[in-house]
Amino acid sequence: TTTTTTTTTGERERAASSEKMNEQEVAVQISQMVQFIRKEAEEKANEIRAAAQEEYTIQKQTMVEAEKAKIRKEYERKRSQIDTKKAIESSTQLNTARLKVLQAQQDAIDQAVENARSFLPQLAQNAGEYKQLMGALLLQAVKRFGSGSDLKVRCLQKDAAIVSEQINAAKQGYTAATKQQAPQVSVDAANPLTDAMGGVVVSTSDGKIVCNNTLDARLAIVSRQALPELRQVLFAEAPNLIRV
Repeated sequence: TTTTTTTTTGERERAASSEKMNEQEVAVQISQMVQFIRKEAEEKANEIRAAAQEEYTIQKQTMVEAEKAKIRKEYERKRSQIDTKKAIESSTQLNTARLKVLQAQQDAIDQAVENARSFLPQLAQNAGEYKQLMGALLLQAVKRFGSGSDLKVRCLQKDAAIVSEQINAAKQGYTAATKQQAPQVSVDAANPLTDAMGGVVVSTSDGKIVCNNTLDARLAIVSRQALPELRQVLFAEAPNLIRV
């Protein structure tokens, strides 16, 4: 009986000790599991933080680039506006300068023509040359009409005698140039010229066809025809002027 009682007591002690060890192992295992879970949670949290930081960085960079692009676009727009404004102002200034140059050139040409016009009355001072000139003007005008025409010649009252003297020569010149009979030509003494420097106005008797061959008309024609040469003479020494 004593032996049996001793054995039972030992078994109980061993069982209690074994149960105590199992509890310690369970506690250790639980602690390890908690640490593992905590580690996993921390790693996951770090991953989430890293992903969030990366997403934030990307979003931030995207926003920054978008703002940069917006600023660049606005800058280009304003620069384009400024460039356009400058171009318009420059073009306006250039056009204004060109107009001023053109006006100055035209004024100089007009003055040259007026100077020539003021010289026309002096042509009559040399009687021989003036008579020859009047004959040439008369012939030139008569040649513009047909051989069967009846022509009237108007001239300054003071030139009527000279023109009358040149009629026969003009008719002969007409026949020589055209190989046709010359038209009838007479001075229209009743209607002398009053607004010309000299020369003649030849017309048909009915006045339907008129040839103005006055000195004034010839000057106007020569001025137009000689305009390029006149510009060259007047402005040859101004190569640095604005091109017009």
